[in-house]
Amino acid sequence: MVKLLKGVPSVRQRTFARRSRYVRSRTIVVAAFAGIAVTGCASTGGSSPTPGLVTIQTAVTCPAPPGHTAVANPVHHFTKAPALTLQHNVGYCAYIETAAGLVSIRLRPEYAPRAVSDFIYLAQHGFYDGLSFYQVCPAATGAVCPGPAPIALAGDPTGTGAGGPGYAVAADAVVGDYLFGAVAMYPSAPSRIGSQFFISRGDSSTLARSYDIFGQVTDGIPALSALQKGTAIVWIAIAVTAPEP
Repeated sequence: MVKLLKGVPSVRQRTFARRSRYVRSRTIVVAAFAGIAVTGCASTGGSSPTPGLVTIQTAVTCPAPPGHTAVANPVHHFTKAPALTLQHNVGYCAYIETAAGLVSIRLRPEYAPRAVSDFIYLAQHGFYDGLSFYQVCPAATGAVCPGPAPIALAGDPTGTGAGGPGYAVAADAVVGDYLFGAVAMYPSAPSRIGSQFFISRGDSSTLARSYDIFGQVTDGIPALSALQKGTAIVWIAIAVTAPEP
């Protein structure tokens, strides 16, 4: 695990042509958000570390994003839930191209297989293309926020907080903590997930442990910080990578 010390070393990279740019970006991100991560870790009360990916320091950075084009007129309603389909011995990254910039996310099927499979299925069908972050919390108006946690909500084609893909699947057990950059499903009903998800933009450890964490932001912090209510999702792409070490 990378320690937050002066002269922070770069995390391991699996990049292609843009390796050097990502290394520089990664170093800046770790230094800039060290205070947030330390605060979040302190909230565990000195208990043993939670297994799984819980902070930006433990994330293995995703490769450079693949070329991708948004799906025109994507389907926003399905008649049945997809089967759980994940490849063995591989890793997954998701890339969210927004009007504010690109956000890269390391997905974690080993801790949230249902959420990752569901998210990949919807992303590969273009479900999220053209939608928006319908709420940025905390907020006093618009869709209801789950408390004062600093999160950005997306994945609802109705933009009301009540929509979904037309189906629901069982949620995973929650592994990890809602710290900066955590990506989690936002259930439509207790223990059921659909298409909605959120990205934590700070320490969101005040949230009830009802949202299964299935990924961690590794790059694109400026874009994540710039998200506002109504920021458009241009497309979401999925890449298969080497498995986690």
